[in-house]
Amino acid sequence: MQVNSPVSLARLFVLFTWWLLVAPSSPRQALWRRVEAVEGGEAVLPCRLARAAAGDRVYVVLWYKNNNIDPIYSYDNRPGRLVGPEQRHTLRSRLLEGRATFRPGQLPALHIRPVLRADQANYTCRVDFRIGSSSRRTHMTLLVVEPPEPPQLRVEGEDWPPANLLGPLQEGGAVDLTCTVVGGVPPPVVVWRRDEEVLQVTQGPTGDAGVTVSRLQLPHVTRRYHNSRLTCLTFNNNVTQPLEASVTLSMNLRPLLTRLVSPPASLRVGRRYEITCMAAGSRPHPNVTWTLSDGGASVYLSAETQHGVNMSSSRVSLRASRRHHGQRLSCTALNPLFPDHPLADSLLLNVTYPPVASLEFGRGASSTVREGEDVYFNCHVDSNPPVYNITWLRRGDPIEHSPEVGVLVGGHSLALRGVSRHEAGPYVCLASNAEGEGASPPLDLEVNYAPVCVEDGTATQVYTAGIGQPVNVSCQVKASPPQVKYSWVFNNSISSQRLPGEQVLSAAEGGSAVEFVAGSRQDYGTLQCWAQNTVGKMTQPCLYHVVPASRPERPSACAVVNKTYDSLAVACEPGFDGGLPQTFSARVYEAMTGRGQVNMSGPHPRFTLEGLTPGLDYLIRVSALNSLGHSPEVRLEAFTYKLAANTMKENKVEKKEQKTDLTSSGVTVAVVVVVVTAAVALMAALAGVVVGARWCLKGTRKPPAPCRNKGGYAPPAHLGRVKTRRR
Repeated sequence: MQVNSPVSLARLFVLFTWWLLVAPSSPRQALWRRVEAVEGGEAVLPCRLARAAAGDRVYVVLWYKNNNIDPIYSYDNRPGRLVGPEQRHTLRSRLLEGRATFRPGQLPALHIRPVLRADQANYTCRVDFRIGSSSRRTHMTLLVVEPPEPPQLRVEGEDWPPANLLGPLQEGGAVDLTCTVVGGVPPPVVVWRRDEEVLQVTQGPTGDAGVTVSRLQLPHVTRRYHNSRLTCLTFNNNVTQPLEASVTLSMNLRPLLTRLVSPPASLRVGRRYEITCMAAGSRPHPNVTWTLSDGGASVYLSAETQHGVNMSSSRVSLRASRRHHGQRLSCTALNPLFPDHPLADSLLLNVTYPPVASLEFGRGASSTVREGEDVYFNCHVDSNPPVYNITWLRRGDPIEHSPEVGVLVGGHSLALRGVSRHEAGPYVCLASNAEGEGASPPLDLEVNYAPVCVEDGTATQVYTAGIGQPVNVSCQVKASPPQVKYSWVFNNSISSQRLPGEQVLSAAEGGSAVEFVAGSRQDYGTLQCWAQNTVGKMTQPCLYHVVPASRPERPSACAVVNKTYDSLAVACEPGFDGGLPQTFSARVYEAMTGRGQVNMSGPHPRFTLEGLTPGLDYLIRVSALNSLGHSPEVRLEAFTYKLAANTMKENKVEKKEQKTDLTSSGVTVAVVVVVVTAAVALMAALAGVVVGARWCLKGTRKPPAPCRNKGGYAPPAHLGRVKTRRR
């Protein structure tokens, strides 16, 4: 027989021990067998009837108990006797009356039913055969077993037995159970088992009055014991089924697993993401919390959590922002019964976003510098992924790297060497990465500089005035800071004199103005306007030449720009107006007769002369006019187109036409002579003006009048009449 379980081994151990205690001594040559029976049951004592030789026959079977010489039972199988089958059996022991019978079938044995405790003894079956002088004996020991009572379970420290379900117990806690078994002959074995695993075996008795007590102590119960069945079973024979009592363990368990499900590797700013966390193994269901932390205080997030049999699922919705980058998103499962054993999984957030740029001055520079100083800018960029390009802008225009002019662009920095006032204004750094572009807020650079004239830094203006005519001369400068002080200087070829401060007043828009009045031709000259602020004094003054008023200059670039059969269009460029308002006039004369045809005037030297006779030659005179008189005339020759009828008539009268041509040619020659004479006279007049100007430059005491000199004039006799005026 194979023995495969610890319970079977325990049974054999008990029976072997019991046999050693109760089996009597016997001859060495005897073959002893052990027969087990439960009190009140049936005992089967086998007897070997096999024949030793062919043709042999069993005659008599005798049963002996212990060492008695008288048999307790006999079976007579001798032939020739006229008896029935039942009469062959003879029961010789009153103790077995009604309980014992021998069955000589295929499995010959003496059956005792019900078996009593008194039946426990050594039995011998002797078989006599027809042939032979010796008998065959079979020796056996009958063991009559008294089963124990069912086991009783009790939790150590409690007075009542547990229900079928024990717990809930804390994971990592202890279990202390006692199993008590009363009675049993031989003494029973008590076995503790978890499901099919044997934990402990106890051989009784261990208490008084045949009581067997077995205590099971498990100091550290792991989660594998949850829903396990702890069984105390007892037995003392190999016939009946073991008796048992069991209890099922219920446990509170810590979370076994917390895991983020397929978390994103990176998040794009502005997008919403659904992130799921799974928690398993907790009993009861855990509390699942989500937090965002940057190493300091944590921010709790709201989430949706669902619980299954052994699994909890929680989902959080997160809209990625720039501040989330580098923070840790954590999912934590916590069984409230185990407050010191949270289980978490986390994700370090990688949020990608366009650059966020800010601009500041570097190396201790400020927003206000002086012209000529060096200025440094630093561009600070927060971006993920890193930027691949930074563009610098001034007033919206890109700034190029130009070391030759002192502009040094170096990625996150910009240097301006010897900054000028033209480089003032708002500066922006524009950073680019794979997610887009980001511009810094504008940073204004204010460049302080000494005053300069409004007109591109310089000013030379000419004012014309008649004698005794007031001229308002105003001076406007640009400066930073704009608070300036003005001073005026008057000079000519004779002297230079600064105007007193009380005569210099502020004019409109923060400028300064003076009123100039010339008392004679020697009073004209140049006014110098100087300005100064906290940076310094302007290097070049604003110059205002005051010259005598005169008649206007003749128009220039005159030409006939269009003609028809009855009109002519003339356009000119205006000349110098002599310092006074001027108008223009155009007069048309017939070239042949000198008779006037059209006379027009206007503020501009452009005229359309209409109402002329077709097919005639005309002389056009254009001039300018101001309050001092006319300019020299500009003379133009032109003709109107002929009508078609006149052309046909001239073709019929050829001789008359030739005569007319000769007459016209004569007139044309006369006109040419007149024009040449006028040109010679004009050249002579210009030569006289040049000679007069040279006399003035040489400083003669009595220069011709009028005498215009750009370099200066004789000192005016009426400096006391120079007035300042607020404009």
